[in-house]
Amino acid sequence: MAGQESQGTKFKFESETPDEYTAVPGVTSIDGPSGSGQEIDVSDLDSTAREFIQGLPDEGNVTLEMNYMPGNAAQERLREARAAREKLNFRIAFNTTPETGQQFEGYVVEFSHAAGVDAALTASVNIRITGAVQDYDLTP
Repeated sequence: MAGQESQGTKFKFESETPDEYTAVPGVTSIDGPSGSGQEIDVSDLDSTAREFIQGLPDEGNVTLEMNYMPGNAAQERLREARAAREKLNFRIAFNTTPETGQQFEGYVVEFSHAAGVDAALTASVNIRITGAVQDYDLTP
């Protein structure tokens, strides 16, 4: 089976109206979720080697790189959420029909800008996931 093209993938956040999501424009890359799990050492004096069980999953972070658009309402909403320490619902919407992807809650913990000679004005956004990442499918 061939791979899925990433062009057309969208990063979205839930707007004021529940179950309505707004796409963030200008996104050039999405990295994450970067989940991992804790190792809990359960070795005891009868163990012949270290023994472990899996702890709670930590879904990690999602990092967005984007072309910064000063005054764009969707991009500014991410900055406002960071300043307000507000938890938002997010979706990574893959380029599929019907729409499928991953959804999660998180906090915008960083929003930074970069500018340089012969370079576009860019922004980097780091979102800390809280809770589980879930797959979704909008098949009617």
